[in-house]
Amino acid sequence: MNTKTTFSLLPVSAALAALASAQDAVDPTAELERVNRKLDVLYAELEDLRAGAEADAGDASRLSIGGYGEYHANFAQDSSKFTDPHRFVVYLGYDFGDGIQLVSETEIEHGFVKDGDGEISIEQLYADITVNETFGVRLGRLLNPLGIINQRHEPTTFSGVERPNLEKYLVPSTWSQDGIGLWGRASDEVTWELQLTTGLDGSGFSAKNGIRGGRMKERPGFSDPALSGRLDWRPSDTEGLRLGASFYSGGGDNGDQGSNPDVDSRVDILALDADYDLGSIELRGVLVKSHVSGADDLNAAFGNNVGEEQLGWYLQADWHLFQAFEGLAPGEDAKYPDSDLVAFVRLEEYDTMDKVAAGGTDDPTADRQETTFGLGYWLTPNFVIKADYQALDDATNDRANQLNLGIGWTLLP
Repeated sequence: MNTKTTFSLLPVSAALAALASAQDAVDPTAELERVNRKLDVLYAELEDLRAGAEADAGDASRLSIGGYGEYHANFAQDSSKFTDPHRFVVYLGYDFGDGIQLVSETEIEHGFVKDGDGEISIEQLYADITVNETFGVRLGRLLNPLGIINQRHEPTTFSGVERPNLEKYLVPSTWSQDGIGLWGRASDEVTWELQLTTGLDGSGFSAKNGIRGGRMKERPGFSDPALSGRLDWRPSDTEGLRLGASFYSGGGDNGDQGSNPDVDSRVDILALDADYDLGSIELRGVLVKSHVSGADDLNAAFGNNVGEEQLGWYLQADWHLFQAFEGLAPGEDAKYPDSDLVAFVRLEEYDTMDKVAAGGTDDPTADRQETTFGLGYWLTPNFVIKADYQALDDATNDRANQLNLGIGWTLLP
């Protein structure tokens, strides 16, 4: 019995012996470890690729692109009539993280640059470092904080085809300065700015254009620097109201790459401005007073007849017609449901020779009065079609009235 049982188990013993021999040839545990090592390497490579892709996507998301532009057609009565690709501006920005941002604004004017026609310029180029929620530092090329238009000059932010001339000749927009700026929030109602920057080139001042020609756009001199700043108050108990005050005090003995005019002069400017949003009615106003010390010395050196004092103001009222008359407002199914039709009127008076310098000559064309009225049709908040008429006057009664047409857009970054 036992002999037969032993005999019947012999094939099983042989099979087990063969399996043991096979295990000696290929160890399953070792093979599994080898495969696992290869998988670990593969997973590591895939993780590196994924991390790299996420880093690339993260870097791209830190870059912001935007800009604005405006195209005009100007028809002066019995005088020049022309079209003008007035401005095409590109914003480029980058968020480095930890409250550090790069801001830039590059502008092409009038569609063509040659022999004094048109212009390409960098109007802003600075690093904005947010220290905390209520304080920050800016380094580089900054916009002067005077008035309203200089810091808010996109065509979708103001009525009228052309910017107010007060903020062209007395402020004068667009006005960039190189240096360091501080900004902060004193409370929920009050914000402030302060800048230590390059000044102006007094040799470029003139009777009719005021200090506008003294701006330096290439490598401005820092021999006679300037201090400027502003304060804005938005009272919480009066919704829609903003009151602002700004100042500038800087020397005029500066020139491109240090080619200073070597004349002791100084410009001091005080500006008051306000916005008041009453719903369908918006009000805006600016008052500017400036003084040029050493104007007589500039005139003696360069014959530019710059005035010793400049004074100007404007008041503007905007009427949002769709908001005022519900029957005119587009419905939700309209082609442009967020459109806005705005009628406006602006009264403006400014004199770049409000006080004639000693030895100077009064220029009657420097004292100007303007009434501008028209319509703006915002198809969307960032695209507008404009039309206005300007009644232009001065002490000579020679200025030609003008019809202006235009479109404007803002590309948000």
